[in-house]
Amino acid sequence: MRALLGRPRALHIVWQQHPVDSDAPRLNYRILYWRYPHINGVDFAELNSYDIRGLSSAILRFVPSDSIRYIFGATGEGRRKLGEDPTHTLHYLNYIFIQSDEDVRTWLMSNQPNEDPLDVLVY
Repeated sequence: MRALLGRPRALHIVWQQHPVDSDAPRLNYRILYWRYPHINGVDFAELNSYDIRGLSSAILRFVPSDSIRYIFGATGEGRRKLGEDPTHTLHYLNYIFIQSDEDVRTWLMSNQPNEDPLDVLVY
């Protein structure tokens, strides 16, 4: 599996606090905003474990929260769209809801091993 998923991957972590905790607008899960002013922070990390625990621990180093509500990973096409025009929203066909080890691996396989960093939105 490791050969299929490639080397450790760079993560571009974007997070939004819960609307109760901030002035950020409510999330529309059919169209997500991954850029300012809809987000609270941005950071970078490395994913070297291809499971939900590894992804969660990489995120928790930077996201100022005790718990992660939802994790969304941009797929290959979504990642390209964010790179072309980061001000636009991302349609639900261009990201994956990450809730399990299988979701992490599906997300990684949707992004070519030589494409870095991988976009992750944390809510």
